[in-house]
Amino acid sequence: MWQPREGYRFSIDPLLLLDFLRDSKVGRACDLGTGCGVLALGLLCADPDARVTAVELQPRLAELARKNAVENGLSDRAQVIELDLADRKAAKRALPGASFDLVVSNPPYRPLGEGGTNPDGEEAIARHELRLTLSAVCAEARRLLVPGGRAAIVYPAERLPSLLATLDGAGLRPFRLRLIHGKQKEPARRALVEARKGHRGHLTVEPSLVVHDDDGAYTADARRALGERL
Repeated sequence: MWQPREGYRFSIDPLLLLDFLRDSKVGRACDLGTGCGVLALGLLCADPDARVTAVELQPRLAELARKNAVENGLSDRAQVIELDLADRKAAKRALPGASFDLVVSNPPYRPLGEGGTNPDGEEAIARHELRLTLSAVCAEARRLLVPGGRAAIVYPAERLPSLLATLDGAGLRPFRLRLIHGKQKEPARRALVEARKGHRGHLTVEPSLVVHDDDGAYTADARRALGERL
């Protein structure tokens, strides 16, 4: 995977979201805010029948996503669209409604005014809600999904109440949740949530995943989630 030497670089978060979805059929999927394409290409690797549309606002990252699709031999099933989702008319032209089975996103985590904004413009847009808010991600996911379609998001655990409320308010009922802990006795750092359009059932809270043991090495569960064959 190509990514910028300086600027926004992906973390393990999208890889953990891919693992969260590992037993799911992908079908027609859309990745909102793809960056250099980690989530999109991971979905294509997981399901040989999948087709993924990857949406990215920033030109350099969109070009890297295209390059990664080509060099991984996945370009025939991947479409990368450079698009500002805040432009509602452009989004509707480029992405027809009710046309995807799955929408995934590793969206900007921090609202404006919370924490210092990284001075690098590319990284600031990727990490803070400068151009794309959580409510916009959820609303767009609902528009894009077929009835019964699924949305999956990785988000900071401390903002979980906001994520659950925003998904539910957009008509996407959360039905699976997994918390990610840096170490066993530390508070959760990330939340993985899967929601369904039109779902009326209950939320299942799955066993948590602990990333590091007390010595700082990856746990067996984390190594498996990150793709290592144990």
